[in-house]
Amino acid sequence: MIHYNIGNDAIAVVTFDHPDEPLNIISFQAFLRLGEVLDELAAKDDPRPVGVVFISGKADNFIVGVDIKDFLGFEAAEQATEASRQGQRILGKIARLSFPSVAAINGTCLGCGLELALNCTGRIITDHPRTVLGLPEVKLGLLPGTGGTQRLPRQVGLSSALDIMLTGKNVYPYKARKIGLVDEIVSSGVLLEAAKKRVLQLAHNEKQPARRKQPLATRALDGPFKQLVYRAARQRVLAQTSGNYPAPLEILKVVRKSPGRSLARGLEREAEGFGRLAMTPEHRALTHVYFASRASKTALKAEPQEVRQVGILGSGLMGSGIATVCLDRGLTVRQKDLSLDALAGSRTHIQGYFNDRVRRHIISRREAGLILNHYSATTDYSGFRPAQMVIEAVFEDLDLKRKIVAELEEHCPPETVIATGTSSMPITKIAEGARHPERIIGMHFFSPVERMPLLEIITSDYTDGQTLATAVELGRRLGKTVIVVKDSPGFYINRILTPYLNEAFKLLEDGLSVDDLDHFAQRMGFPVGPCTLLDEVGLDVADKVAEVMIAFFGERVEPTDHNLRFMQDDRLGRKKGRGFYIYEGGKRGKSDKTIYQLLDNPQRRNIPYEEVRDRLLSAILNEAAYALAEGLIEDASAGDIGAIFGFGFPPFLGGPYWAMDQIGLVPFTEQLQQLAERHGSRFTPAPGLLQRAEAGELYYPSS
Repeated sequence: MIHYNIGNDAIAVVTFDHPDEPLNIISFQAFLRLGEVLDELAAKDDPRPVGVVFISGKADNFIVGVDIKDFLGFEAAEQATEASRQGQRILGKIARLSFPSVAAINGTCLGCGLELALNCTGRIITDHPRTVLGLPEVKLGLLPGTGGTQRLPRQVGLSSALDIMLTGKNVYPYKARKIGLVDEIVSSGVLLEAAKKRVLQLAHNEKQPARRKQPLATRALDGPFKQLVYRAARQRVLAQTSGNYPAPLEILKVVRKSPGRSLARGLEREAEGFGRLAMTPEHRALTHVYFASRASKTALKAEPQEVRQVGILGSGLMGSGIATVCLDRGLTVRQKDLSLDALAGSRTHIQGYFNDRVRRHIISRREAGLILNHYSATTDYSGFRPAQMVIEAVFEDLDLKRKIVAELEEHCPPETVIATGTSSMPITKIAEGARHPERIIGMHFFSPVERMPLLEIITSDYTDGQTLATAVELGRRLGKTVIVVKDSPGFYINRILTPYLNEAFKLLEDGLSVDDLDHFAQRMGFPVGPCTLLDEVGLDVADKVAEVMIAFFGERVEPTDHNLRFMQDDRLGRKKGRGFYIYEGGKRGKSDKTIYQLLDNPQRRNIPYEEVRDRLLSAILNEAAYALAEGLIEDASAGDIGAIFGFGFPPFLGGPYWAMDQIGLVPFTEQLQQLAERHGSRFTPAPGLLQRAEAGELYYPSS
């Protein structure tokens, strides 16, 4: 994977190129090989290198990180600590070379790839669309363990370094140059030439281009007021995570003890912190989520149709979002709605997305213009015939959706795939009566489409293999994590979400306040509370979904008519300025206390957090057990990533099935039975869950 050569210019070029793999992932063995290469270069006398360039043999990635599978064998913190020390020592050999080194980065450079680059004397990156840098270890419940916590603050300053490490977010080329993470941005075609030129400049002590000066406020916060930076960062972490994730707090702890002290002492603290985190249940859960998301590759039994143009019906938030992601992935989009005003709003939404990417230097203004040239709009079906797929994103009404299918079959060729964006209606019912029901499929996107990573694909009783393959392949092209779900009311996400929201209403009826309910849900690890979620979705939309779901669940969710009462009171959520909260100027204000008059019990009382947590979480987990037993999803992994990516099930719990295994199926069924005795039969354990518990089985036998 790692080889080098020394040219006539006496510059050593070390190339990373993982054979037969699209990505350069560094294993422990590759680390050892890198150490050998560095030792050989350091010892060379004839010719003695004047410098070294590190570059990738891949077209769109430098190094994307370490092989996570190597972490799974750690049985004690000290093993993980020693692995971190070894990685630090090997990468540290770059910094100790007697000649300059330059990292020439094209494409993705993450984790130990960036840590390697931080050990180099200089760093040059390209303006390739896939060039990003980052330290995403926090997303796996870890900290950067091969020098990142020590070298990054020294390179870019404290505040910028913490922002990168605590979020795990990508840093794009122009931002990287601005904060001093890299020295120069060049085009891909001249990367090696530019890197060699920089080596010679460094070797001959030539003056380098001046780094852009940090703003005065940033320099002050990184210096005299650094304690404010730590305090603010800690408060931000706790506000965002409710203390459920130990990794960000460990990163803060390690970094805080290091500035002004020796690098060696800082690296030792980093290794010890890495070892501690490697043994946490949160790291195990997040690693499970990572592997589950990578494994969610449904085997395609037919050849997908190539999709170049997509037709979209509807220009609301969902239709606009789908159009945006299709354009962003190089597709041509033709969008239809009943009015030009509605289409103008969609065009504004799309334009705003690409303007933001221009502002953040992710794409150029010229590139944004070229992308938008592939968008057009219409109030009729003109221009829809060339589309290989049409996605409807209209109101949740069965008759309307059937009417649209009939119209599309009039205006599109028989081979056009028709995807319905319904969030709850059975696809089989929508396809009934169609000329080509085998070409109809469900594609349930989540809002906002540009940010939500999940796509549920639902097959009807008629859907053929090529239609499924085409939808799955398009979903992957759009950058979505795809799960294939059996046709059933609510599919998978709304199926397990419905009991959760129903239980939220029950808690309100029992006297819990809106503020406490949302606060407790966020404390559990959900991104927003159920009241905020319903306000964002719209209580009218939630009511339409509830109609479908309640008919399916029957007494199992013990439904209330509160949603109807809210609608009659003209409380539709954010879009109407009133829901559980009051909204002014598009911003959420305080909860509306008058809403309690619409409940059977208007009095409020304190309910312990533990009871709220157990009731909300148990409602989801028990329904997940029903769903898997019915074959609604392919396996437990698909269900776990679906829940996390679809509605924000707490990632540190690993997903519903992982969470049940960690609790223990026997203790969990006992907890459900106790809840059923206190709160009603809706908590009766699912038969499939009871069977597994009695048989001593787990959803993940090796977990």
